[in-house]
Amino acid sequence: MTNPPPGWEGILAPDEQILWQGRPQTGMVWSDLISPVSIMGVFFTGFSIFWVTLAASMVPAGDPVFRLFPLFGLPFIAVGLYLLIGRLFWDAYVRQRTWYTLTNRKAYIATDGLFGRSLKPFDLREMNSLALDDGAPGTVWFHSQAYARRSFRTASGGRSGGSRRQTTVVRTGFRRIPDARRVYRLITDARETVMA
Repeated sequence: MTNPPPGWEGILAPDEQILWQGRPQTGMVWSDLISPVSIMGVFFTGFSIFWVTLAASMVPAGDPVFRLFPLFGLPFIAVGLYLLIGRLFWDAYVRQRTWYTLTNRKAYIATDGLFGRSLKPFDLREMNSLALDDGAPGTVWFHSQAYARRSFRTASGGRSGGSRRQTTVVRTGFRRIPDARRVYRLITDARETVMA
């Protein structure tokens, strides 16, 4: 068993029993580089560097005000680099500061990170997408939430082409744990008990 971070004592209800505790595997996940987000990061970074370089070459000599103009592209370079590789470092940092607990009633994800501490409980009855990504390490997914947004497109000639609804699904679970298959079985058994 892995002890929870200091200060989380007294969270569980009196009749809650801990079935499993663990932590995600730490380190970089280089396989996550192969994703559409990385491709977008390559284009975003490349275009931003091109824009800054072009803007710097167009600055009149001896004009201190216009010398600042190319610097407006630096935040866009930073965003592109985050999409390309920075998100891998952030993910590794968050996993290093994360603890998992499974009880006979809930799954808890505790994080003690850069922006403070957070504790997210997921009731066994409300787990809406239980799935196992088997492996060593593996992942047990148990919750997903869809976020919808509208994107507007322009038809040729500048007329409005209407809007399109895009949906992004965010999954939550016990990520990159060494005993994922066992934890998956513990969750399914616990759910059967509380749903009976």
